[in-house]
Amino acid sequence: MKRIIPLIITFAVIISLFTACGTDKSKDDRYHPLYIKDDLKSKKAVATFYNSYNGKSKNVIMKKTDESKESYTFYCEGNTERYNMAYITFGKEKSIEFAFNKCTSGWHRTKDNLLPYAHGKKDDYYPKYDEVILKGHGYDKNIYIWKPDDYDPESAEKYSTIYLLDAQIVSPINSDGRDLGGCPLFVEQVRDMTAATGRKAIVVLIDNVFARDFELVPEIGESLDEKYYKKAHNTDEVADYDAMNGSEFADFTANTLVPYIQKHYNVYTEPKQNSIAGVSLSGLEAFYITMEYPKVFGAVGAISPSLWEYDDATWNKYLSSKKFGKSSPIIYLYTGSKKHDTEPHVSQMYNRLKKLGYPKDRLILHLNPKGEHSGYHWRSIFSEFLCKWSAVDW
Repeated sequence: MKRIIPLIITFAVIISLFTACGTDKSKDDRYHPLYIKDDLKSKKAVATFYNSYNGKSKNVIMKKTDESKESYTFYCEGNTERYNMAYITFGKEKSIEFAFNKCTSGWHRTKDNLLPYAHGKKDDYYPKYDEVILKGHGYDKNIYIWKPDDYDPESAEKYSTIYLLDAQIVSPINSDGRDLGGCPLFVEQVRDMTAATGRKAIVVLIDNVFARDFELVPEIGESLDEKYYKKAHNTDEVADYDAMNGSEFADFTANTLVPYIQKHYNVYTEPKQNSIAGVSLSGLEAFYITMEYPKVFGAVGAISPSLWEYDDATWNKYLSSKKFGKSSPIIYLYTGSKKHDTEPHVSQMYNRLKKLGYPKDRLILHLNPKGEHSGYHWRSIFSEFLCKWSAVDW
């Protein structure tokens, strides 16, 4: 009997560490489903949920819920209060890490990619847009507006608005078979946000692809790129280009684009219903736009933002002139590793804002030591920004 007891204890420990999916956890609001649509038809899928802040993790054997000629679908549940990230192991192959929260229901594993997957919905990786051209400081800007399938222009229930910079980087604008590898592919994640939180939203994309180095760099001082250019060309002037500068683009976004959207679409006008986001240089500009127009945008997703463009003295001088309070916008800052992304500049900005008195409940920082400066990683984290924005108690 003495030998049996240790065996029983050991078996119980193993079961607790390497758990199959429970069936009654779905009744607990802390648990959220995770679906994997697998085109490679793996025999087994194991989800590893982990907390990127404290390192705690848990392995869960996924249950196969559907089997077709095209793919298998695996399912399990995880605790969103304990874990904020996850990845899937298929045999010896490990997927990219992705945000795990109530604003994403799953991922679609193809031969080349891991794509967002809204369970129960048809994939929409090449969405349709309304297209308009607006004049900004003398220049035409292409704008693309995505509306959910149930969008009702006459409904008494209005929609929130998500503004995304770098349109042709964050979404395949043209349905021409463009590679999906580098695109965040927001549609499925916005759908999941709506299903989880009830918040309906349209998405407005702004094209910056041919003028990024001008429109997406704020005018708050001499940038690092300006210094490099002047030194390399032995000049005190920077080359001119047919585009708006960062300050003009911010004015266009807040004072031309937003009023246009609010006039022509069934959307809320309160700042808390408007968010803006960008990646890399557009993450920098989105941050700047929000600082300049806090009464227009209630939240910003600055994802791998190029904050290195300005030194500490420039940032301190600029931000010290701002007033922060309880109604300040939500600032979501994300970056990957020092070697492969925009750290330590992002954590430095987080600490700088805290010292300046920015409200703690309005300031979010996610450092992902495994993250890189790429569309794959931006895609994997975008739902976290949506979820943080949706969860705020205004």
